[in-house]
Amino acid sequence: MKKIIYIPILLLVLSCNNKSKSYEDKASLTELKKELISKFGENAYYTKLTISNADYGSIIGVSQTGNPSSLKMTEWNFVNGSWNQISDVTLELSSGAKAEDFMFQLNKIIDFDIMAEIVEQSKKKIIEEKGITDIRVENINIKAPNNGDFNNMKYFITISPRNGGTDFNFWYKMDGTLDKFDY
Repeated sequence: MKKIIYIPILLLVLSCNNKSKSYEDKASLTELKKELISKFGENAYYTKLTISNADYGSIIGVSQTGNPSSLKMTEWNFVNGSWNQISDVTLELSSGAKAEDFMFQLNKIIDFDIMAEIVEQSKKKIIEEKGITDIRVENINIKAPNNGDFNNMKYFITISPRNGGTDFNFWYKMDGTLDKFDY
């Protein structure tokens, strides 16, 4: 009888120690790209892609549509291997504007190879210049520009020590050139 009581307790402990996936290196970001294409299709349009990493794993947030001219988008979160739709969005545009002029596609503007490279560069900079070796990529944010000028679009990356402390913020141009570093 005593053994039966220990089984549920053991299962609870094991499930609480189960870490979720973090997206903060080339292999995991390549996996994320495949996941996005699998869920939304290769020709999906996005206005935002956010990756937030924490001790419990990652939360991926996207605003996307398969048909920009419909002016309808959906917002989704990906947590613990599961997609959940969190809202519907209806876009309002000025007369003559086209929705796709304010959206990006994964293979046309966002380059996951460049994103993985700049994440690694950012981590290396913190390790070498600040002497902090136990770091985490807290956030990777990509948002389509509100004015449609993709020349000003940036990758925004935040890296911090795993045990807390100063956040290190990086802004990169879409070609992977470091634009700004701040902490």
